[in-house]
Amino acid sequence: MPLEISVKETKPGAFLVILTGELDTNTYGKLEQELDPILVRAAVIIFELKELTYISSMGLRTLAKIRKTMEEKGGSVMLVNPQPQVKHVFEAVQFLSDSLLSSLEEADELLDSYLNKIQKGEIAPRKPQA
Repeated sequence: MPLEISVKETKPGAFLVILTGELDTNTYGKLEQELDPILVRAAVIIFELKELTYISSMGLRTLAKIRKTMEEKGGSVMLVNPQPQVKHVFEAVQFLSDSLLSSLEEADELLDSYLNKIQKGEIAPRKPQA
């Protein structure tokens, strides 16, 4: 099954990426190509996974690469609504499981709370890692 990708900037620097289909050896390059232009300006990337039916090791590698790029510049990645079979893969390999959220609402609340604390000066923005 092909991979369909929808990218939308929901707030300045916050991108919602909706994945539909399969993220595997045949489709990971499409995801990399779609996200390369936004990685420079993204502070947060939220992956909506409720329509992602399959993820392979190449799909995991691609998400790891995106997460590493984001963390190096002080950004973050969230994974939302994975189907049971996809969630099981993340949990089985203990990969990105700390980034799994159960809903877009939960991700939005987390993002709003983080941005609010930055604006109030309660926390400093994440600095890029050296």
